[in-house]
Amino acid sequence: MADELDPFAGLGEVRWSRMRHAYGSAGEVPELLRGLADPDPAVRETALDGMYGAVHHQGDVYPCTLAAIPFLLRIAAAPDLPGRAEVVELLASIASAEDPTELSGPYKKANRAVTAYPLWECLLGDPDPKVREAVAGLLAACVDGARAAGTSLTGRLEGEDDPRVRAAIVRTVAALGGRPSSAAGGVAGAQDSAEDAQGGVEGGVEDARDWLGRVLATEAEPQVRLVALAGLSSLGGGPAVEVGEALELLTALYETGTPPVPPHADVETPTLVAPHADFETPTLVAPHADFETPTLVAPHADFETPTLVGALRRARAERDVGRRAPQAGELVHTVSKGLGDRVDDRVRLLTALLRSPDWECQVDAMGPAHVLFANWRGDYAGLVSALGERVRDGCGRGRPGVVVVSRAVGALDDLGELAAPAADALAEVLAATKRRVADHTRPEDAELPWIIEWPRDQPTVSPALRALSGTGDDRALPMLAWALERERMPRDMAQLVGGFGPRAAPLLPLLRGRLRDLPADKPHDHRHESICWALSRIGPGAAEALPDLLGRPITEGLLAALGAIGPGAAAGAPILREAAASPEPGQAIRAAKALWLVTGDVGAAVAVVDRYLGGDDTYAVRAAADLLGHLAPAMAERERAAKARIALLRRLAKRKDQYGWVPMAAARALYRLTGDPEVALPVVRHVWELNRHTRTEAAELCAEFGRAAMEVRPRLEAELRRARRHNASDDGYGSAQIVDDEKLLRRCREALDAMS
Repeated sequence: MADELDPFAGLGEVRWSRMRHAYGSAGEVPELLRGLADPDPAVRETALDGMYGAVHHQGDVYPCTLAAIPFLLRIAAAPDLPGRAEVVELLASIASAEDPTELSGPYKKANRAVTAYPLWECLLGDPDPKVREAVAGLLAACVDGARAAGTSLTGRLEGEDDPRVRAAIVRTVAALGGRPSSAAGGVAGAQDSAEDAQGGVEGGVEDARDWLGRVLATEAEPQVRLVALAGLSSLGGGPAVEVGEALELLTALYETGTPPVPPHADVETPTLVAPHADFETPTLVAPHADFETPTLVAPHADFETPTLVGALRRARAERDVGRRAPQAGELVHTVSKGLGDRVDDRVRLLTALLRSPDWECQVDAMGPAHVLFANWRGDYAGLVSALGERVRDGCGRGRPGVVVVSRAVGALDDLGELAAPAADALAEVLAATKRRVADHTRPEDAELPWIIEWPRDQPTVSPALRALSGTGDDRALPMLAWALERERMPRDMAQLVGGFGPRAAPLLPLLRGRLRDLPADKPHDHRHESICWALSRIGPGAAEALPDLLGRPITEGLLAALGAIGPGAAAGAPILREAAASPEPGQAIRAAKALWLVTGDVGAAVAVVDRYLGGDDTYAVRAAADLLGHLAPAMAERERAAKARIALLRRLAKRKDQYGWVPMAAARALYRLTGDPEVALPVVRHVWELNRHTRTEAAELCAEFGRAAMEVRPRLEAELRRARRHNASDDGYGSAQIVDDEKLLRRCREALDAMS
């Protein structure tokens, strides 16, 4: 009985101090748990930040996380306590609601402890809609009880009047229905209402699809219908979801708006005010003549906390300023994601939204557009052009213009050459800017700066100039030159210059000057090294920089620069010979390669190869095999045919390697030494499947094989047909992801051309 009255009964009996979380002793967990139910919203937010930051750090589950679950469940169950919705969301995260399949160890224990508690059926009828919404999301974590969860959700939909809760119910039913039956246990609904649109799902994808179809046909709320539409798309196998239908629903959503939700119940709700005088909020369709479109001011909060959770709350509030449909962005993401590999349909959807006159609509399409670019292959010329139009049109439009331009530039960043259709717009707006340097905080107008200043770090090149530079457009070079001359040179400056290769030669005087005047004794200042890499990309034309390179500490960038300059760097040969004798394998091998490129001394380089090729250091073995592959064409016939070296390479090509890099390097060197692809081809086939990141090198080697690689042709063709990028990941994103995948596609085409 005491447990029912006091959610913290027994809290002091747990030996918290003997447990640990991400940052040490878990002794403060009781204080955090009590803080989650404190009347003061600032205390609650600070406690929530502590739970996510330490007790559930980056999704991890520790013994103290498991020990906290019973108390979190009691807080969620206590009707008079504040902050319950946030606690339910925390429990959903601990239970891995986003993807509860294939859990093991403490994650599986956490999932069972959360989902087995007989509370959620009751809380689906809680008076607080935020709690009901959070509970509907949590039920996606159900594995063993997925059928019962589906029954509860589908049975609740008809009586639920809050559109956000209804959308959460539909989203979870789709997630449960799409899981493998072994993991989800099927999704079941009420038998007596199976024929009704609000009826049940009997189990598995087919029944979930039928139920979602009935919801789509009978539901009145556009946002709920959009979630059902996205769910149908994600389940697949049924009739293809029409993009036109999605656009109609989004049109209705932007026209009617969606209700904003304050971050806390006791925080003032955003209020409606008249539109700003310098702009009218545009709409997806022509606005009605008899009313003005209202806009929102930022919600006022009577507390602040120096926490990540607080920063995210403030960012959400700022993001929603001036919006009529603040929840629409999430729905656009949901619909686009639901279309999956239907890239052309996703392009059509997002392009239409970008070309809408409604600035909210435009902004909401930009995040999904970048997700699409990063993870799927396709013809993006029209979509990128639309983003360029938004960059050009956003200037001078007040705050909506700032949002549109900044989001459009963010979507174009990291695209490399794919951003070329937007290059004219980027170059035009960058050239017209009057403020070339901006603070890292959002600028007050829609001008695009060239450089971004940071309070405790070196400046960086702005995303807009970075995107233009990535296209290889020469109009970026004068802007990069201006940035290169600044006293506070951006830290990523030189790598962008290097991307232009020999075409960056006119900037050599500036690069040389920066080598001389930048501080060279700061351990965390890598600008010297990046300039060396830029010189290496310029190649032999960078020979005039040799006096500025000599006498510098021997680094990877310096060795690359000397090697790229080639014979013109002959004065650096003594430095290279000394470095080639280094006991550090990486430096010795890189120096040996540079020495060969500068002097043509194959023998000295081969001696370094032989020193490391048969060693135990995997990285050194791979680097030595790579170098041998480069040297092979220049080696004398007797050296190429050395039996001991070839026998060693054959063993390395068959070596068990977790990632396949050593066999790949050995096979390449072996082929170049012998001209026989017989040993190399099986390695190419093996590493292609073993490690997707080896595929670019494998395709390059296939191009060397020519017609001899015909047996690999099906793999190359299959790669070109794949909708997903080879390096796409659901767990993260890398800035080079798009450029690297586009390189693989080029290499596959080159290999197929060589076979023809």
